[in-house]
Amino acid sequence: MKKLRDLIQSPPIWVNPQHPVKMAVALMQSLHVDVLPVRDGDQVVGMVTARQVLTVAEEIPISQVMTTDALLLDGEMPIREAAAKMAEKGAEVAFVINDTLAGMVRAIDLIPEVSRSYDPLTKLPWQDALREWSIDKLRTGHEISILFFDIDRFGQFNKQYDHVTGDRVLEMVARTIERELDPDLTILCRYGGDEFAVATLYMSGEAQQLAARIAHRVEEIQLPRVRETISVSYGVFGGRRTREREMVHYAATVDDLIVRASRMCLQMKQRKGALAMLQLPLPGVEPEERTEPRVQVTGISFITQGKEAEAGVELAIGGLRTLKQVRGDVKQPPEELMVQAARDALTALVPGMGTVQVHHVSKVTVDLHEKNEKMDGVMVVVELQTASGNQLLSGFAPVRENVQRAAVNALLHALNRPLAKWLSQSQLSSSN
Repeated sequence: MKKLRDLIQSPPIWVNPQHPVKMAVALMQSLHVDVLPVRDGDQVVGMVTARQVLTVAEEIPISQVMTTDALLLDGEMPIREAAAKMAEKGAEVAFVINDTLAGMVRAIDLIPEVSRSYDPLTKLPWQDALREWSIDKLRTGHEISILFFDIDRFGQFNKQYDHVTGDRVLEMVARTIERELDPDLTILCRYGGDEFAVATLYMSGEAQQLAARIAHRVEEIQLPRVRETISVSYGVFGGRRTREREMVHYAATVDDLIVRASRMCLQMKQRKGALAMLQLPLPGVEPEERTEPRVQVTGISFITQGKEAEAGVELAIGGLRTLKQVRGDVKQPPEELMVQAARDALTALVPGMGTVQVHHVSKVTVDLHEKNEKMDGVMVVVELQTASGNQLLSGFAPVRENVQRAAVNALLHALNRPLAKWLSQSQLSSSN
């Protein structure tokens, strides 16, 4: 992301308060400028303009005609933030400080940079601003997470109502996301169409909680004439690395994070669409044909004590049985701990299936339009790593008994096909 210092093209020229006016006039004429900073020692104490010096005697000291309300901005300030500061103060010029005076910028200098990546409808930057911000953070040693949002059934707002309503939905979603963000730790952009993206310094767990909270806030949006619930699908990726990156192409890293987050978002959207059309086989609804043997949930527990929570999951297959427990902070969503415990139990029970990495766990609500009902459930996205390659898989389970059991069922649903394939091959190998 470009900073103010990137706009400085020449070394700073200034005058002192004790200098006579004629020195300021000479400098302005030679440099073809109409304003100069006034510097006393290392401090910028004001500014003087052509209008102020051309109507007074040449020998008068600058201290008698200068103004002291000069706007000083840090050279590390992002250009968009600087433009907002200048607009707030009504300043046409600002002086850039990097420990000491570095130069001067005009409001007109900022316009090309600000308008280059600005969406006039949502008042958000476009994706190039997010990429620049992310590259800058990676380069300075920070780790980032990407949150990718896609408005569900956006086309129907344009078709069923009108494009004005569709534009209003985009504006309201943008403002809703924006209100949940810390500007010091995040950047929000309109990615394109009905998609938004957030880059943040939050690690994975915090980023997932933020995305779930935003999705919940979006569902609270109310618009006149709009009967349907406005909702978003989302994906979260990144924020997991605990060691420094070496020999990294930062732009490629950012692109990879965005692609992975957008894929997870797409999977959530596809699952919601399948549920809405009642095409998704849900856990707990027994299929007509069943692959034997099958993994069964034989016990779950969730206990809180003080600031600590413990999730336990027992799984069984044939005569084998495994119990795994995971501890975490009591503030952590219980569904996350349950999925971790279920993952550990499953990989211990069937170690040859591969490595399962949990990327995303959240509570979701889907609209069952044909039944005019809503369904609460848990969505899980995992990555299955095997010798033949990696797969991103997602699963959903409705909340029937409690959210803890739904979380375990969602993980099993995500891994249902590769698990059945592995068990079938294992059974075939043992029979031979």
